Amino acid sequence: MTEKPSPAIPERLSQAEVAAFFRLHLHIHGPNWRGLGWQSQRSQQRRFAVLSEVGPLANAHVLDIGCGVGDLYKYLLRRRIAVNYTGFDILPEMVAHARRRYPEAQFEVRDALQGLGSQRFDYVLCSGAFNVNFGRNLLAVQEVLNELLRGCTRGVAINFLSTRARERDDILFNYDPEVLFTYCQTLTPHVQLLEGYLPNDFTLYLYPERSDKIQRAEPVLERSPS
Repeated sequence: MTEKPSPAIPERLSQAEVAAFFRLHLHIHGPNWRGLGWQSQRSQQRRFAVLSEVGPLANAHVLDIGCGVGDLYKYLLRRRIAVNYTGFDILPEMVAHARRRYPEAQFEVRDALQGLGSQRFDYVLCSGAFNVNFGRNLLAVQEVLNELLRGCTRGVAINFLSTRARERDDILFNYDPEVLFTYCQTLTPHVQLLEGYLPNDFTLYLYPERSDKIQRAEPVLERSPS
């Protein structure tokens, strides 16, 4: 979720420390794009635009992983895309702000790394939720991709910072687009990789054939960035 350069952090960062990082941003900047660690509102909105093109979202049940204070929901409202919206975030403070802003939507304190449970959604969207380096990003994201694909009926859209980025920050984790694309192809043959909309970012679309046919795949090993 964060792009702005930050001080170096320990090699391994726990989810609790990741939560503390965003809690500090929220405390300093308030419930806005700066509080979520975005470099600019423009980049945040551009990512939302790409995510929302995963499929026809109108009247669909949409899950937003790492929803923050509900900015993606706000984006959909402004575009007049009516959805049945649910947002998950690990920070209770974020969820509290989101509930106050949008009482008609559903917001829950939930860590996607712990799974989605028995809930099913038409689309699962995720913008920058796994960009902070917590020490086991690649394996954790592969587990999450399995879970998100099993939890949707129509499609998943998720973005990441890219190893193709010219500038890197030790507090962030940049993913190799080809590694994740190859892994996603072991989950479903219906995968799209989108690049070029921002210089340091990429998005994956995953579409299940049938949700009950999705099985867990073995994680792939990370290779050196190309």
